[in-house]
Amino acid sequence: MTVDRKCLINWVGGKRLLRKTIAPLIPKDIKSYIEPFGGGGWVLFYKDRWADLEIYNDLDGRLVNLFRIVKYHPNALKEELKYLLGSREMFFQFLNGTFITDIQKAVQFLFLITRSFGGRGDTFGTVKKSSGGASKSQRNILTKIDAIHERLDKVMIENRDFEKLIKQYDFEDAFFYCDPPYTSGCGYEVTSTTDFDHERLRDVLKDIKGRFLLSYDDSPKVRELYKGYEMIEVERQNGINNREGTNRANKVYKELLIANYPIKELFNNTH
Repeated sequence: MTVDRKCLINWVGGKRLLRKTIAPLIPKDIKSYIEPFGGGGWVLFYKDRWADLEIYNDLDGRLVNLFRIVKYHPNALKEELKYLLGSREMFFQFLNGTFITDIQKAVQFLFLITRSFGGRGDTFGTVKKSSGGASKSQRNILTKIDAIHERLDKVMIENRDFEKLIKQYDFEDAFFYCDPPYTSGCGYEVTSTTDFDHERLRDVLKDIKGRFLLSYDDSPKVRELYKGYEMIEVERQNGINNREGTNRANKVYKELLIANYPIKELFNNTH
């Protein structure tokens, strides 16, 4: 059963547009499901349960704190959020303010992400034609908190380096869905990172006992790093650039799905 309502935040590089393609490629016989680069959790939350053990991990402490508060203190989070408005003045108060408790930090982060342009958290999200950005429904956000709270009931939340996490939880029936920073910024300029060690990730994944599915930008570097693995070419709409007047080349973003188990047949059977 899919649960699209259980997606709390838009996150740069998130898999909202690809989760329906990714889900059928995930093996049914896994004993654990681990996301070393959890982000907004679009794939994790797409299904009520992937395996007996589920682990969400991210190095960004703001994400980890948000989901930890949603899991353990949802009512306190909702109480802090429910009277907030889609206000420019309030947005910049949150952007420039200092918050002390973990609940306050979660409120600050969630408010800025949900009220900003493209989920970036730094620009007030104005719109011209429809409700979105800063005019997003606060009631829907509160409802999503309840849904995510239930979904996270047995999910373990980690905040570790991907190599330590993968090596700790790896075994024959483990499954890792990896969505690392892309070499070209996944269509968003702000995420074009030069300090992520793509070679280290490749070296860790090639030695694991379990299975992995990897989503990456379709670049010469990625194709060279994972030469010999099964690859599927996919396209998605580039959310940030998907506006009227934008040519198709900028609207479409090409990605690769890479795995150490057969995925081409699974993909062909669902398309």
